Amino acid sequence: MRIELNQDGLCMKPGQLLRVHGGAGNAIVCHSGSVWLTQKGDPRDIVLGAGETFVLERRGPTLVQALEQSAVSFARSARVADSTVAANPAGRALAGLAHAAARA
Repeated sequence: MRIELNQDGLCMKPGQLLRVHGGAGNAIVCHSGSVWLTQKGDPRDIVLGAGETFVLERRGPTLVQALEQSAVSFARSARVADSTVAANPAGRALAGLAHAAARA
């Protein structure tokens, strides 16, 4: 099943799981609550709290789980091209944060 939303944000219930495919170069923004995410092939566990952003780095699936009632949105990171995502981990993180800050 493929679900498409016609809105920017998504409200998640505690424990609700979201699977993202093809997200590399997109930023996930946590507006309220907190979410845990992990990317295929990445040993890290990433937790975002309200106001935090993370730019997805991997082409494979990413799992996002709400740790509590949460609101998230996804945005294309204009400053991070897919080729840069694969090549430069430090630059990727900084570019994603700079882009999020510029939009705020």
